Amino acid sequence: MTAVEITPAVLEKYNRLPIGVAKPDTKISLREDSLRQEDGHTVGELMIQGPSVSKGYLNNPEKTAKAFSQAGYATGDLGYIDEAGMIFYRGRTDFQIKLNGYRIELEEVNHYLNDSPLIAQGVAIPKYNRDHKVAKLLAYIVPEKHHFESELQLTQAIRKSLESTMMSYMVPQRFVYRDALPLTANGKVAVKQLIAEVNA
Repeated sequence: MTAVEITPAVLEKYNRLPIGVAKPDTKISLREDSLRQEDGHTVGELMIQGPSVSKGYLNNPEKTAKAFSQAGYATGDLGYIDEAGMIFYRGRTDFQIKLNGYRIELEEVNHYLNDSPLIAQGVAIPKYNRDHKVAKLLAYIVPEKHHFESELQLTQAIRKSLESTMMSYMVPQRFVYRDALPLTANGKVAVKQLIAEVNA
């Protein structure tokens, strides 16, 4: 539905690569009631219209009504569109939280967790309060082999490592260590399972 040729000029122009411009028979827009300003861009949920978009979910009218409208298919993806029609992905609507006034992309936190030399595998999990607002951010972690004598020392080292690469408000408040994380059938970390476990 989108296309872009990754040329030296594109690499030089953009810090974060675009997903391209919409095909001539496709219209991609931002859902009106989802718009907000971020880093000088108008960000919102990406909507798609065109012949390649289905008419709904098979035998699931409730899900169809939620995702499909005259404005098109609500993708659940966040993004923005620049003046040239180039589309940029900014994460998923269902993996974005607000904590202490800051909007946080869980996928971005996960990137930093898994980029740490002390972490073999990590995922950020929100803990909700009774009002279903995020009270704290946890990190479920499979650590790399290390020489630390206690989990406290390991946590202090991981926290120091993360604070050198990411904004302090994005650093999880609590670290939970596991030998392995649950996986989906596709081999990805079962984030929704962990969210349910944390908020049981």
